[in-house]
This record gives sequence, structure tokens and C-alpha cells, in this order.
Amino acid sequence: MERSKLAVILLLCIVSASAGFLLARMPGLKEPTGYPALDTWSEKGVTAPVPQVVPVPTPGLGGRGATESYESGMNTERKIIQRASVRIEVKDFQARSDALFEIVERSNGFVSDSYSYVTATGHRRGEITIRVPKDKFLSAIHELEQLGTVQSKQISGEDVTEEYIDLQARLNNSERQEKRLLEILEKADEVKDILEVERELERVRGEIERLTGRITYLENRVELATISVSLYEPEPITQSWGIRDALRTSFAGFVAVIRGLIIAVGYLLPFVILVGLGWLLKARVIPRLRRRAQK
Repeated sequence: MERSKLAVILLLCIVSASAGFLLARMPGLKEPTGYPALDTWSEKGVTAPVPQVVPVPTPGLGGRGATESYESGMNTERKIIQRASVRIEVKDFQARSDALFEIVERSNGFVSDSYSYVTATGHRRGEITIRVPKDKFLSAIHELEQLGTVQSKQISGEDVTEEYIDLQARLNNSERQEKRLLEILEKADEVKDILEVERELERVRGEIERLTGRITYLENRVELATISVSLYEPEPITQSWGIRDALRTSFAGFVAVIRGLIIAVGYLLPFVILVGLGWLLKARVIPRLRRRAQK
């Protein structure tokens, strides 16, 4: 009896030890291992790696051309077309116009248009358009204001940066297309294919010329500002009794009355002719016809 109890107890001990051994060997039941601290790299004498964000190119709505337009826009300075107009009253038109030409020469500009005339009172007036480098724009205006009494001044600027960038991107695309067409033309064998490629090549080259011309125009307008200057001598202030004006007004009234009478006669003349014909028929023709009928 005691041996049976000892055997049972021994068997239970063996089973318990086996179960504990098996549980210890199972990986899922192990205690979680702690994560290394952030300064583990520094403890080992190695600089911790810094995560870097790599930009992923995202195509915009405009495709490749829009991407190029954006990139070129980041490297292109603003394109501003500067304009100004100044109206100046001067005492001596000739002397002040000569001084204006000297200002243009000092500013490394040129006169693009000039027009002058003499008024009925013998005073001179003129309209002069000049072009000066953009960096001399404000200084040239300041010097022009010293020519006389400024009556009016207007300065404006037109931002064409967006148009310029768009034109540059389209020009680059057209040039690449031209290059590709030339490569295709070299490989083409059939006459039909050659003609089609040459036709498309002609269209692309025309587009390149148009874009190049517009870009050149904008660059010229941006690099050279435009200033319109109006110079004039003041008209004399005279006092009179108004007799001359009265005579002029009365003569104008007389001419207007005569003109009105002529127009009225022109309107009434057809009616007068019709009334005269009616009277002639009634007074002369009809009585004669009656007398002949009585005979």
C-alpha cells in the first residue's frame, strides 16, 4: 500500500516536471524582450542614423510640361513690363527737349517716337516716347521731372512672368519634338511616311518660330522700359470785352440760319412742284378739254 502511494507521488512529480519543461520551451510564452533605448547607437560609439524623406515626384495636371514650367519658374526672376507717362509744362520747349535728349543719352536709352507742332498762338508742343533700361527707369523719371512743372504722372507695371515661363516650357517641348521628328525622318523609308513627317516637322518649326518671337518681344519690353513725355508751353491768358467772340457767334448763327433755309427749301420743293402741276391742270388743261367737248 505504501509502495503504491510512493509510485503515484513519483509519477505526479515526473508529470509536473515534464509539463514545466515543455512550457518553458514554448516561444510564445516567454516574457517579452525590451526594445533597445534610442541612445543605444551612441553607447556603442556610432552616430544614430537620421531617417530621410525621399520626395516622390507627383505629375501635375499639366503633365511633363507643367513640371518643367514649375522648375523653370523657380529659377526665373520676375518679368515686369514698366511704363510711365509724364506731362510737363515748360517755358522753352526747344531747350527742354534738348535737355530731354541728354537725359536719354545718359540713361543709355533711345527715342522711339517724337512728334512736335506749333499751336495757333505760336506756342510749341510735343509728344516724345523714350526707351530706357529697366534699372534706369525711376532715375530717368526723376530727371525728367526737373525739366519743368509736372502736371500729371502715371507709372504702371505689367507682370508677364507666368506667360514667359509658359512660353519657355512650350518652346522646350517643341524643340524636343523637332529633334524626335528628325530622328524619325532619318529612319523613314517610304515616301508616304517621309511626307507626313516633313509636314509635321514644318508645323513644329513654325510653332518654334512663333514662340521664339513672342519670347524675344517680352524680353525686349522687360529689359527696356517705356516712358511717354508730353512737353508744352503754356498758352497766354488774355482779357477782352468779348466783341470778337460775339461777332464770331453771330456769324455762325447767320450761317446756321441760311443753312437751315436751304435745307427747308430742299424738303419743300417737291411739294411745291406737285401743287403747281395740280393748279396747272385745273386752271388750263381741264377748261380746254371742256370747251372741246361742248363743240
